[in-house]
Amino acid sequence: MSTAGGAGAARLSAPGTRAVAHGQVAGEPRPCPVCGDRGGRARRTGEVSLRHCACGTVYMDPLPAAEVIAGREIEAFEGGLREETTEMFTAYYRNYPDDPVVRGFRESVEEIRQAVGGGRLVDVGIGTGLFLHLAREAGFSPLGIEISPACAAKAREEFGVDVVVGDFEGFRPDVPVDAVAMSDVLEHAGDPRRFLEHAREVLRPGGALFVAVPCCRSTLFRGAELLARLPRVGGLAGRFFAVNHYTYFTRETLGRLARECGFDPLWVRGASPYVGRYDFSPLVRLGVTALVEAGRWTGLEARVEMLAVKR
Repeated sequence: MSTAGGAGAARLSAPGTRAVAHGQVAGEPRPCPVCGDRGGRARRTGEVSLRHCACGTVYMDPLPAAEVIAGREIEAFEGGLREETTEMFTAYYRNYPDDPVVRGFRESVEEIRQAVGGGRLVDVGIGTGLFLHLAREAGFSPLGIEISPACAAKAREEFGVDVVVGDFEGFRPDVPVDAVAMSDVLEHAGDPRRFLEHAREVLRPGGALFVAVPCCRSTLFRGAELLARLPRVGGLAGRFFAVNHYTYFTRETLGRLARECGFDPLWVRGASPYVGRYDFSPLVRLGVTALVEAGRWTGLEARVEMLAVKR
């Protein structure tokens, strides 16, 4: 299960994009995307093989080929990766509800506006296009970058927003932009360091970067790991670890990576997902809600959000 709060999974890399982390050598363990260490502890969790680094980052190893990464992102838009996420691609179009997801989007847009005062905003991996729509309502001149042609076409139809079909790393604006937003995107990047470095390249000095990702130092993540070890219900762990999530961050590792990529975080904070956006059975919903609420009370929340400015 994606724990992120955006309106849909991100589409961000096309076939042909290099799908290995910086410094990866064929046949060797994948280096940590944040600190570069290769000594992380490997563990099979659900459908995926994850490596736990001493710095706090959890990441997939081995990493799939580039064409597999791109195919999974398009499949996610069509609802093929997780049945419980299908609702996310239908509920947040023009008749969107006034729920915690929408209110969270509005809050994020306002925080970005306060940081840069408006201007050109690029949303990477647009989901339904709702974030672009709300940014435009707030006075931004928004542009979406989206790998799925069908996703881009649907967003244009529903909201009349401007969307470029392609991968973000190939995006070259005529002039630097004022803000880049990526909700539920960075965990999908084969090389998140290079992804943030490209965000820095397209931003003006002092421009804002907003990132929201699942957090691996959370009660939800730890609960799912424990579930994976139980013989009778271990298969349910696959509901929590998406096969197109390649890196899981903590507040510390996300902030560290941003600083090393030339950003100064204004804040890095925990956040909780809106469980109501997922189509769970009553029993699963009860368990997920309990873990999310426990994270809210203990400070081990299931998401990390960051607002940073280009140094």
